[in-house]
Amino acid sequence: MIIDSHMHVWDRSVSDYLWITDELGVLNEVHTPSRNADALASCGIDQVVLVQAEDSLADTNYMMDTAYGRLDGALPDGHPTTITGVVGWVQLDDAPVTARHVEQYAEEPLFKGVRHLIHGDPRATEFLRLDSVNAGLEVLTKAGLVLDLPDAWPWFAKDIAATAARHPDLTIVIDHLAKPPADRRAWDEWAACMREAGAQLNTVTKVSGLHLEGIPYTAEALRPSFEVALEAFGPDRMMYGGDWPMTRLNDDYIKTFAVLAELIDTLSPAEAQAIWSGTAARTYRL
Repeated sequence: MIIDSHMHVWDRSVSDYLWITDELGVLNEVHTPSRNADALASCGIDQVVLVQAEDSLADTNYMMDTAYGRLDGALPDGHPTTITGVVGWVQLDDAPVTARHVEQYAEEPLFKGVRHLIHGDPRATEFLRLDSVNAGLEVLTKAGLVLDLPDAWPWFAKDIAATAARHPDLTIVIDHLAKPPADRRAWDEWAACMREAGAQLNTVTKVSGLHLEGIPYTAEALRPSFEVALEAFGPDRMMYGGDWPMTRLNDDYIKTFAVLAELIDTLSPAEAQAIWSGTAARTYRL
């Protein structure tokens, strides 16, 4: 069993996705699950979790409709991969609004968690310390939803451990190993943040999104960061994520998968299986 815990879809006729600039080339295209269908099948992916790419309900609704196969571009009938979860967006800095947004999806079995593009928010360096946001996180906790955190380094990585401690019943997912940096001194600081976060048992992390500036995308180059994650979280709190279509900027899905497989498959079968599927299934209740 392999679960891809991190795949995106978007259509810029549906919403703005302002971070997708002209310089990002192919990302300006419409991206639906069917465009990645062959690669998912080739890599033996059984399940996929869709993750938000814009802080809007329009994007969340688009993902929900896509996951349920209500739109063109869904995975074809009979495809071996199934979309089993959605991590959407709700407003987090106003608890009554958070509660209203969460209520909209309360009866949706595929709605598993929430993410906000904190690194793109003007309040990024203080976002997780805002009282209003922490009140919103309590709404997520009571609803049994997961919080995904994108691109934590350098903006808010140092706040993850304290946030997890404040909300011990909230599962916090650190996307992309918090984006480890290339600079050695910064990498040491990143590693310390990951160890602190991992000491909070309500945190997990994704082995995903590791096409990083200044770091070759090879198993050898990524291994030190992977080993820090293993030390901090253990395989039972790590999960695989493919991060398509961001992979189109580099090696695309199959090459991305192969490099991560080279790392994951150095572990025992039970440890590897935790990263390939067990952690994601438990975390997102798939």
